[in-house]
Amino acid sequence: MRSRISIAVLFVSILLAGHYQTAAAHGHTEVGNYELVIGFHNEPAYQGEPNGLDLFVTNIETGEPVNGLEETLQVEIIYGSSKKELSLEPQFEQDGAYTAHVIPSETGDYTWHIFGIIEGMPVDVSMTSSPETFGSVEAKSSTSFPGNEAATGELASQADSAARAARIALVVAAVAAVLGLAGLVFGILTYQATHRQAA
Repeated sequence: MRSRISIAVLFVSILLAGHYQTAAAHGHTEVGNYELVIGFHNEPAYQGEPNGLDLFVTNIETGEPVNGLEETLQVEIIYGSSKKELSLEPQFEQDGAYTAHVIPSETGDYTWHIFGIIEGMPVDVSMTSSPETFGSVEAKSSTSFPGNEAATGELASQADSAARAARIALVVAAVAAVLGLAGLVFGILTYQATHRQAA
């Protein structure tokens, strides 16, 4: 009997530890009688990798998770001056938990904007990645193995540099061709003038 109780306690402890680790990597905010826990579904979040919103909504008074909010809440993800509205959906077999799928294409800080209605109460919450909330999006090159995989921004920068170098080389070649042609014409004219004087 004691062994069964010990196993049950251990199982509950593991579940609580996992929940605490998830919550610790997320931001917390209270709106009226509700607590919202917000972050990326996969943390750390990496550039170019599938990810999404990780949202937990709890009634503070009852301690119960709030279900059915995919019908009354909307969500936007914001990066700098760019924003995109995403489709909110419940997480599988997890009460009060919601997600919205996205692939972050740039590194840096992102903002989750959640707005709408929670059980009749208007809600408008924005939360940006920070040390006190949830992590910023990192480059995959920081964890890739073996070797470093260039991030999207790095590849774009390399492509731009190569294109600029090609354009410069083309201009230099064109100038050289024009100068060469001018030199040839000048040489012919000089030869003709000299030949006439000799005649």
